[in-house]
Amino acid sequence: MNQQQFLQECGKSYPEALAALGYFRQLVLQRCNTVVQKRIQELGEVLGVPHQELKLLEYARPDRIVSDVPDEVILGWRAKRLENFHLYFYLSWRQPDEDYAPIGIVIGIWIKDRNKQEGLGAKLDRLSEDPAFASEPWLYYSYPNFSEFWMNVKEDELQQVDEKLDQLFGYTIGCLKSLTGIANYFQV
Repeated sequence: MNQQQFLQECGKSYPEALAALGYFRQLVLQRCNTVVQKRIQELGEVLGVPHQELKLLEYARPDRIVSDVPDEVILGWRAKRLENFHLYFYLSWRQPDEDYAPIGIVIGIWIKDRNKQEGLGAKLDRLSEDPAFASEPWLYYSYPNFSEFWMNVKEDELQQVDEKLDQLFGYTIGCLKSLTGIANYFQV
């Protein structure tokens, strides 16, 4: 298909496609927000962070329409505490690999202080290998600046994104509760 044909074909359906994407985004954000609002206080208590100090913001990457297929697409929420600490709750589309399915639900932790982030990551790395957590239907992975709890979501489970996020909250909170001194990583 040449550019002229492409413009002609896409021009017919662009408004409807844009409306469909907007509605999809609205549904995902709404369902995720319902769960985050229900669970953020409990997660904050585990981390020693008052939930009132967390500012909830929509989070999408890319945040605008792009012409290339990105490596990862994210849609959900970010809870921000100043510039020192962010929590993420989102639906993610990635290139599949041996551990990750193409679609997943994620709870992520970012701490600006690299030493604290690496210390937390190391503790969580050890804990995630504990038999009590290794059999759970979620994955944990730490990056140098980010800790991530991931649960695979099948395409036919997308209508249950809120239930999947709630389930991941349960696993994540249970895991974090078992770390002694966890609040030390989140003190300002």
